[in-house]
Amino acid sequence: MKTSTQAILGALLAGLAQVAWPASGDPVKIGATLELSGAAADVSNDALAGLKFAVETINANGGVLGRPVALAFQDNGTSAQKAVNQASALAKDGAILLVVASSASALAVSKNVSARMGIPTCASTSQSDDLSIKDYQPYIYTMSPNSYMVMRSVATYLARQPHKRYAVVAADYAAGRTGARRFQEFIKELNPQAEIVAEEYPKFGSRDFTPSINKILAAKPDYVFTMLFGSDLLTFSKQAQAVGFFQQMENRFIGMYDGLTLKAMGPGAPVGTDGFQAAAANDFVRSTADGKQYVASYQAKHGHYPSDWATLAYDCVSVWAQAANAAQSIEPDRVMAALESHAFKSPRGELRIGKFDHQGEVPVYIGTVAQSAALGQPVIDMREVVPGKASRPSEQAVLKMRAGD
Repeated sequence: MKTSTQAILGALLAGLAQVAWPASGDPVKIGATLELSGAAADVSNDALAGLKFAVETINANGGVLGRPVALAFQDNGTSAQKAVNQASALAKDGAILLVVASSASALAVSKNVSARMGIPTCASTSQSDDLSIKDYQPYIYTMSPNSYMVMRSVATYLARQPHKRYAVVAADYAAGRTGARRFQEFIKELNPQAEIVAEEYPKFGSRDFTPSINKILAAKPDYVFTMLFGSDLLTFSKQAQAVGFFQQMENRFIGMYDGLTLKAMGPGAPVGTDGFQAAAANDFVRSTADGKQYVASYQAKHGHYPSDWATLAYDCVSVWAQAANAAQSIEPDRVMAALESHAFKSPRGELRIGKFDHQGEVPVYIGTVAQSAALGQPVIDMREVVPGKASRPSEQAVLKMRAGD
């Protein structure tokens, strides 16, 4: 009888251990400075939705060390200096995690706040590889594939095709210039016959891409690579469609078609062109159990699939919370040590953070733009999902680049 009672009690306790109880007690504060107005507003507003969803999910499942997470956020108006001021104020107010979005803000906050104050900081949407290479510091980590990873993946994909004459279009800002430079380096390395016949660097947030479109067509490239994204890519595509650009190029074009941009394009999306993404919900909903659950929950709350930007921001907070729980501490050095030594659940699948660069080993998605009747919007029909391990530079390569070689 005693043995039976003990067995029943043990089973009950084991069951209770698997139940997710809502968090309680004093909140753990995290802060975000985001571009909620200005040229990158569409990206950052989706990132904010991802941050809020992460906090809600974490709190519903026990929080961090049993305590709820509280999010404070501010609009930096796409100003790196404002981002620094806001991040500093958030940290002084008790935030033990900072989240940043754009490359300019991420680089400025990493150097002037995170490194100086020793506060874990996640760059959600930035693809600047300076964060993990040249300007790396031990309290920064990233959830987006950086420009090295994206450009290596895209160049490898294109090098297998017969194109030789390339045109390059990128917005005139840090990550745009870096991405364009990386692409040129890799495509020439992987296809020695490749040449760049035109380069255009329109202003970030430009409203008129017609001059760049005309110059590209005049150069008669075999293929067009662009680092435009978000509202820039949307505006470029609309103006390009108006002059028959994609038809003249026979769809030999690739761009960063994130889910938000594709949704905004709707029926006007340039079907048949190539695209790459950082977090393609239409793919990982089919390939991972965590992705399927995440997408279903997000869709139930918001009425639409999560964009790339929402997922990247979600992972920033989710991975940090998993690391804090694994470390049994919110102390910065212990959390960063846990980030380096554990594997984490993500909608994109299990991922790790590089010990020598704190770059997330995350995939790059490449495919062709197509209309999806199931989703009611355009998507990228995946041709390749390049794992982070295949595109990240090695520790030796990173150390060499940091040394300026």
